[in-house]
Amino acid sequence: MVMTMNCPEEHCSPAVFLPLNPAELTRLPRLDESIDNCTHLFTTFRHTLEKSGKAGIVAIHLDHGEFIADTLMSSLAILLRVLGRKLSGRFAGTYKSGMKDFFLLLIPCGAYDEMLFRQDLALIQTELKGLGSHAMMIRQILPLGSAREVEIKVEGVYLTNRIGESSDNALFRAFQELFGAPDQPVATQTAEQLAIEEIIKSSLVTPVYQPIIHLQSNTLYGHEALSRLSRPGIIDNVEELFSKAADYGLASELEILCRKKALSRVRELDIHGKIFLNVSPALFQSRDHERGITAALLDDLQIDRSRVVFELTERSIIEDYDLFLKGLAHYREQGYSIAIDDLGSGYAGLQILARLEPEYVKLSRFLIANIDTSGTKQALVECLASFCGKIGAQVIAEGIERTEELDYLHSIGIQLGQGYLLGKPLARGWV
Repeated sequence: MVMTMNCPEEHCSPAVFLPLNPAELTRLPRLDESIDNCTHLFTTFRHTLEKSGKAGIVAIHLDHGEFIADTLMSSLAILLRVLGRKLSGRFAGTYKSGMKDFFLLLIPCGAYDEMLFRQDLALIQTELKGLGSHAMMIRQILPLGSAREVEIKVEGVYLTNRIGESSDNALFRAFQELFGAPDQPVATQTAEQLAIEEIIKSSLVTPVYQPIIHLQSNTLYGHEALSRLSRPGIIDNVEELFSKAADYGLASELEILCRKKALSRVRELDIHGKIFLNVSPALFQSRDHERGITAALLDDLQIDRSRVVFELTERSIIEDYDLFLKGLAHYREQGYSIAIDDLGSGYAGLQILARLEPEYVKLSRFLIANIDTSGTKQALVECLASFCGKIGAQVIAEGIERTEELDYLHSIGIQLGQGYLLGKPLARGWV
């Protein structure tokens, strides 16, 4: 089955299993009343995911290579109503998308976990598969008298709400899983996701700290907290870990874990100076993000918030600047500082620099590498440094690996630097 993300009419239609208390909803439409209206289904889905943090979606696609009459959909709706009596969930409505697909909304009674969802999904697959040769369905196929069986395909995704992920993004993630053509075998995807979930559950990351040096005085200014895998396996490096975690909707949970581990070790090792923590703009944009996690941890560890700098990578997408800036303001009000990481590595650098007005700007390795021999890079860095000075942002040159690079940066007055020449990331930090 070929599916695209641009035209909902060509997709499978999801059945949404929602763990809501029926008393919390308005009157639920009958199957035949809701068949042409998806608003109720999607609104209820978002409400449920935001409130309970879990939901399941089932996609049902009918196909036989010929036109399926509208009356077939009505007949199938009746059959699904009968089937619904056998499920843990109760049908609350249905939506026909195109001529061959269904959206179904179910509201389970009581607790509803992934095991119950998988049981419902298996039952739907078994029951509907037997309907392919049902006489009533055959009669609905045009032209009349066709001997072909109706092919029925059923797929499902169980969703749990991720920290920092909006309900709309969760719904989009589900559609990606259902409709996106996988680039790798499902078994591999499942193994990767389980590996990431185990890393998060068992806290299998180790923080390391790379020094940030005051170039003019050659003194320690602070550290950037980085993460390493404690037990490499199917995923064996942290870059791949974060990339795959984003694919599976686990990036925010992983990020929170790394932040907690990094701050706990700062206290344990009595690491000095500012603490630079990498953070995804997605957390600042999310309406569902649980705020106060970092503040509570810092209070418990007796670490002053003024020491913490959140690094925002320029390569991350900011989709809603207004919401993002509100989240940013919330953190600034608590005493945190903001840094733009890797300025110069992406296309939106000047926009994010102008709109965020950060306290720190970290220039990417691309601009610093061999800057002593490149007039173009020298002009760019000097221009950016001048601009940052005017808005009150301190410049940090990243990726300094050669003495000649360091000497040039020192000569033009760049105050802060970071790189292997100045110090590699260490688990114990730098004195």
